[in-house]
This record gives sequence, structure tokens and C-alpha cells, in this order.
Amino acid sequence: MPSKEIPLKETSGSQGESPLLDGQEVVVMAHCLLNPLTRVKGLEPLEFSPAGPTMQLPCPEALYLGTERWAVTRNQLDIPEHRRFCRSLIVHYADLMEMLAKEGVRVRVVGVAGSPSCGVQTTSFGYAGGRVHEAEHEHVPGRGIFMEELIGEMERRGIPYEAEEVGKKCMNEAEFGSMPGIEPFMREERDRFE
Repeated sequence: MPSKEIPLKETSGSQGESPLLDGQEVVVMAHCLLNPLTRVKGLEPLEFSPAGPTMQLPCPEALYLGTERWAVTRNQLDIPEHRRFCRSLIVHYADLMEMLAKEGVRVRVVGVAGSPSCGVQTTSFGYAGGRVHEAEHEHVPGRGIFMEELIGEMERRGIPYEAEEVGKKCMNEAEFGSMPGIEPFMREERDRFE
């Protein structure tokens, strides 16, 4: 059966802008938000349901370390080779975001709270290396390596964006106890660890 073509209305737009895309938003998201199979084993899937156009980024940790990897922290990934690898993954996505932004599309980046790669506002720190053993780490303010490289590339290209993260953050009361509305969250976190 032949496909039916749907004609598009002809509209006049300003030079270089597509009136059909102007003002739309694309959600550029961490890979595991749609594919939880790439998360470190034992981590629960995150609830996230994007609406509208989306762009799923690759998972740098699964591609670099595999799906059988141990949990890692930002300081372990912060090495020149891993940063080069992240930049190599980013370039084609940044090309597409740049083209869409020139057509008036708003770019919203969504990362994962506490991730050593895809944290936007919080990432992880700790694990000093050595033999495999139970190791403590903490979630701290800052970006994960992959998001740091992605957002840096977007800024170099002049791509306007908004960035946020989803998921729980393990915060300590001394750092975040004075934030409005944080007390119920802190009670939940204390109950979870007691």
C-alpha cells in the first residue's frame, strides 16, 4: 500500500529559522532515563517520562566500562582518556543540537542526580581505589564528567540551554539543611539509612 503524504502548510519565517520548529523544545536526556539496563547493577530505574521531542544521549559508563562494571565516582572518571572518550561521543549530538537551536528549538538537558557521568547539579566523589571492598562515597555539588563535557561543548558553540537532573540526591543536613522544603526529604533520607 503506498504511503500517504501529508502536505505541510507553507509559512514564511525569518531568515534561517523554520517557523514549524521555532519555540518547540527538545529534551536531551541521559541514556539510562529511557534504558535502565545500562545503570550499574542494583540501581533502581528512575521514573522519568518525557513529553514531546527527545534526544537520548549515549551512556558513557556502559560504553567505556561495560555493563558488568562496578560503581565508580567522578574522581575515578576524571582522567584525560575518559574525557576524550566523552567528547568523541558528544560531537554528533552537539551538531544536531546546534542545528535545532538555530531553527529556534529550545534545548533542555536532563541528567541524573549524583551520577559521576550525568549529574547536572550533583555528582559523586570518593572511592580511593585499591582492592575491591565496600567503599563509601558522597554526593556533592557539581557536574558529572559527561555532562561537564556536553555542556562545555554547547557553551563553546553558543547553544542556549536549560539543565536539570532527576533522581534522589544523598545530601547531608549541614550543607543543605537550610534549603526551603528540605526537611521532609532529609527525614526520608535519615529513615532510609537508619
